[in-house]
Amino acid sequence: MRKNGDVRCGDCEHFCDEGCEQAAEALVLDGWPRLCACPEDSADASRCPEFSASSGYAQALDEEGSAATAFARISALKHYQSW
Repeated sequence: MRKNGDVRCGDCEHFCDEGCEQAAEALVLDGWPRLCACPEDSADASRCPEFSASSGYAQALDEEGSAATAFARISALKHYQSW
């Protein structure tokens, strides 16, 4: 199985309230009988082989990365100015 880091089922584009068809298919391939998989929004999806980041999740990651970069630049400037 693929490792996806720290992600939740709610971060996946396949997540919906009716159930996750991709999770059900993965369970069948793992030897489980056919069933409806209805994970909670907060369920851990880090080991889900069908996880695909939703556009909202990808955008949030980009914004978080941009904020971290800006913070690092400001910290470097403050450090430089204190010399």
